[in-house]
Amino acid sequence: MASTIGLLSEKHFLCSLCEDIFSRPVTTPCGHSFCKVCLRKYWSRSGSGRCPLCGKTFVSRHHLSVNRTLADVTEHYRKTRPDSKIKALSLDGLLNEAVNVERMIEQRVQKVDKLRRSLKLLKSSCLREVQESQRVFSALLSSLEEAHKDMVAAVEQKQKEAEKRVDRLVDALEKEIIELKQTKAENPVDSKEHLKKVSALRKSFSDLPKEMRDWSKVNLETDPCVGFTRKAVVGFMNIVTVEANKLSKAEVRRLQKYSVEVSMNRHTAHPHLAVSEDRKEVRHTGKLQEVPENPKRFDRVINIVAKEAFSSGRQYWEVEVGDKTEWDLGVAKQSVNRKGRFTVSPANGFWMVSLRNGSQYIANTLPPTGLPLVIKPRKVGIYLDYNEGHVSFFCVESGAHIYTFTDTFSEKLHPIFCPGRPHGGKNTAPLIITTSCCSI
Repeated sequence: MASTIGLLSEKHFLCSLCEDIFSRPVTTPCGHSFCKVCLRKYWSRSGSGRCPLCGKTFVSRHHLSVNRTLADVTEHYRKTRPDSKIKALSLDGLLNEAVNVERMIEQRVQKVDKLRRSLKLLKSSCLREVQESQRVFSALLSSLEEAHKDMVAAVEQKQKEAEKRVDRLVDALEKEIIELKQTKAENPVDSKEHLKKVSALRKSFSDLPKEMRDWSKVNLETDPCVGFTRKAVVGFMNIVTVEANKLSKAEVRRLQKYSVEVSMNRHTAHPHLAVSEDRKEVRHTGKLQEVPENPKRFDRVINIVAKEAFSSGRQYWEVEVGDKTEWDLGVAKQSVNRKGRFTVSPANGFWMVSLRNGSQYIANTLPPTGLPLVIKPRKVGIYLDYNEGHVSFFCVESGAHIYTFTDTFSEKLHPIFCPGRPHGGKNTAPLIITTSCCSI
């Protein structure tokens, strides 16, 4: 029977009134079958006892009894039809599905709106940056032109002074030459008269500056403007530096919106290091402590990394260094060597800036890059732009840019800290993470 039913198409089990599979089917005297409820509703609406298919009218409405055979066959078909494993949605299910679809539409509409708003903000930000660059570069160009004009004026002034000096001396000497020639031509016999004329010649030099009166010792410096251009450039560079520091300070304020929560992972700390309860401070204890063995722990180099690791986006955090005379800060790859000694450099997975001997700032490149800082930072801001491959360091107080590493990152990066050695108690203060996480 099952194989025979399987050969029939679904249309043999459909009620022509509701176009769905029979539910409690009944069969009229003319041989047509319908759902019992569907046929009653039809007769009630039409007010007659006609067959919905052939139109045959029954004198009296036929007593409707469920066709058990057809009902059993229909139920069997319902269970064995090819899509029987697909659960039919109930009315509640359909409603829930409609709600879900509506929610999906709403989420996508909101995302589109957010993207458009973000793009609008991006365009505004780019426009502001262009306008700011125009203002800054226009001012710098004006300063450059002014510096050049001042330098040219100084050179011209130097030349005029030399010309005036030479002209006065030459005039005096030429006058003396003429008078000496006249004296020589006269061949004076009266020595007193001769001395009187020589004295008069010497008096003619009294109008000259003191340093020029003895003309035999007067020399003309033929290269009086040496260094003028360099000094002008240095002066302009100082103006550029001042402007760059202003921009850097504004940049730090903008970067602070990318502040993230950073805390130290005490399981990575070298045995000499002590971490505060809130995991925001680390200091050198001056002695080895008993700590559990951990493959992530540094055992020779006095480092500790943060619990957090970053593999995309922008992050910013600040570390208070105070008056410490030695420290190291930056980021390190998750896979860096933590056992034994190693060279801290980008090639080995470290992007770090260091302080040594209280005033020697270094970017740990190969070879190391000296950093001539004017102001000693008491708080250092570290900014990571993972996607762009930048790690930047700033003096938070002055806003001065310290250094930027540029590289390509391929794995997670951890903030890394080293408070330095105590140096007889001069460097015992802790490094303190002071970042307050911002809501963007």
